[in-house]
Amino acid sequence: MHLLENGVQKMVYRIKIVQLSIDSFGQELGVALSPQNKWTQLANQLPWSKLEAIYITTFPSKVGRAEKAFRLFFGAQLIKQATNLSDVELVNAIRDTPAYQYFIGLTKYQIELSFSPSAMTVFRRRIAPISPELRTIMGDWAKQQLNQPLADDRTIIVDATVVLVNIRFPQDYSLLNQARTTLEKFITELAHQLNTQIPRTYKREAHKVYVCFTKKPRRSAKETRDQVKVQLQYVRRDLRYVHELREQGGQLSERQLAKLRRFNNCLNNRISCIKIRLI
Repeated sequence: MHLLENGVQKMVYRIKIVQLSIDSFGQELGVALSPQNKWTQLANQLPWSKLEAIYITTFPSKVGRAEKAFRLFFGAQLIKQATNLSDVELVNAIRDTPAYQYFIGLTKYQIELSFSPSAMTVFRRRIAPISPELRTIMGDWAKQQLNQPLADDRTIIVDATVVLVNIRFPQDYSLLNQARTTLEKFITELAHQLNTQIPRTYKREAHKVYVCFTKKPRRSAKETRDQVKVQLQYVRRDLRYVHELREQGGQLSERQLAKLRRFNNCLNNRISCIKIRLI
């Protein structure tokens, strides 16, 4: 019989078994994990014990059903943030990827699901009150890693998904939107120089389409491709206007011309995935 307190099942947290080394993990598959994999590297660097000590405070009861390891869920949450997967897709990805399983602290590779997708929702609700403490620990750890001297010529790369800071990821559609707004400023400036009417760029319509897309909590691959295609069409038209106004005598600064060359190079190569970042 499970113990209940105010109609809610009691749960207790106990420290789990120490994980195997990277050399021992996955031997039952006959496949060794790469030490260069970012998830295997982070697995041995993150301050799991400090984070777990804070997590234990959310379990005041000393009796009841044992909760699963903190690292299992917190590591899964970091993978979710890095890959932008849903909870269902996340669990399946962890099942199919040995490096993910090593990162979340499993003692060996498991072919069955490590936990249910709904468990992630319960975990996020449980850590909500202690989120400031967890962020502080992660921030202090990141500073220590950056301040440590390197033993050789290698560079330590701290994954931005680990440190909770507001940094925009350079998605293709956002970079194209940035290119579009920059070209619209070029067009306005050139038109004012020539004392001529500003060509119609449909910037309000373009902005509305972009905002509607970015506000979607989940975006399918097809929707992303369609958005990139639409943004490319706006950029192509704006580039044509800029070239026409320059031929009429409009002048741009050296910095503006450098940006314009990058925009032209993007379209001349006919790429929908922006390999040359427009920043």
